[in-house]
Amino acid sequence: MSTVLRVIIADDEPLARQSLRRCLSPDPGFAVVGEAEDLPGLRTILGLQPVDVLFLDITMPGGSGFDALPFVPQGTAIVFTTAHAEYAAAAFDIDAVDYLVKPFGHDRVRDALARVRRAHGVKAARNAGASSIILVRSGSRLHPVPVADVWRFEGADDFVRIVTANKTWLHGTTLAALAAQLDESTFVRVHRSHVVNLRHITRILPSDERRLAAQFPDGTQIVCSRAGSTLLRQRARNADR
Repeated sequence: MSTVLRVIIADDEPLARQSLRRCLSPDPGFAVVGEAEDLPGLRTILGLQPVDVLFLDITMPGGSGFDALPFVPQGTAIVFTTAHAEYAAAAFDIDAVDYLVKPFGHDRVRDALARVRRAHGVKAARNAGASSIILVRSGSRLHPVPVADVWRFEGADDFVRIVTANKTWLHGTTLAALAAQLDESTFVRVHRSHVVNLRHITRILPSDERRLAAQFPDGTQIVCSRAGSTLLRQRARNADR
């Protein structure tokens, strides 16, 4: 990869930040451009410094790493670094590239960097031309479903329900594979099982103290995960700017 990816490290432990810098320094494809030891500091850096990769601790002064997500630029590869393994499911709900449990060594960081490179490769390919049509098999026939007409995608094991205004299709793929073909500026994965089309959401409602619900024209509501709710709030803020 010829492009140098810009890295920000957010961790309240100086030794942890130093260890990450040492792990990153041998790789010329990554350059540390900023560090933060608390949430306010991270928010300031993100407002001033372009970033491609964020190594993000979960427990920091001023709030958790998840509280930082509304301020992280869209498309940033997030690698969580934490001593708490129990937050892994929530991290992958927001499509984190990797989840490093402390203490971790050079080999584990190299694995994470390889994942980051793959993620940026997928992003580049996606930006080059997201799918506009999905071919869905029904019996012996293939039906083209315009992606713009899709309200939402719902994962169901090795199948995905494709919901439009007039019909629901069952497509033989996984939600992760299908999501990789979509325009990330329009589609958001708000739950492990749900990807929604922002253009067809009619209302965003509170579901409980931490979670939101996305409502569609027929009144159907999809309850977002906590991490998905954070992403939805971020998109709403960006749309208001």
